[in-house]
Amino acid sequence: MTYPASLFALLSALLAIAAASDVARHRISNEVAVAVAVGGISAQAVVHGTLAAGTGLAASVIVAAVIWPAWSRRMIGGGDLKLAAAAAAWVGLERVPTYLVSAAVVMGALACIAYARSSLRARSEMRSNVVALALGANVAGVPLTAERGRVVVPAGAAFAVSALIALVIGGTP
Repeated sequence: MTYPASLFALLSALLAIAAASDVARHRISNEVAVAVAVGGISAQAVVHGTLAAGTGLAASVIVAAVIWPAWSRRMIGGGDLKLAAAAAAWVGLERVPTYLVSAAVVMGALACIAYARSSLRARSEMRSNVVALALGANVAGVPLTAERGRVVVPAGAAFAVSALIALVIGGTP
């Protein structure tokens, strides 16, 4: 499924807003997710007909169902789930496999980057703590190990990139 450049630019802009928000604040607004969903179903209907709009809606439901378990286990956030389902309306039913596989690959890459960044931050924190201790800081107040929290992966950004990948490289026609 191809879209005119203006619609592809609209989708790209909306997904860029969602991805930037996810990376910066770990939040994706409902307004952006709704705009992506409504835009996708509308674009499907205008460009490819009402049957395509129905398959876009079906793609949204299928994607939401597939990633629902990850959301219910708090592996991804609600905004990530909503954006993934909304973007699927643009992708369409025939490209859902390409969309989901590329999302897994992109999310894996982002997870590696997030883990590496958290490890660097933890090592820097430990180094600072050891220097503070060597300079005579209060021993009780300076932990020698860095606290490691959860590594946060911007899954919404992965779904945004993957929607564009699925539209560009396609899938089964």
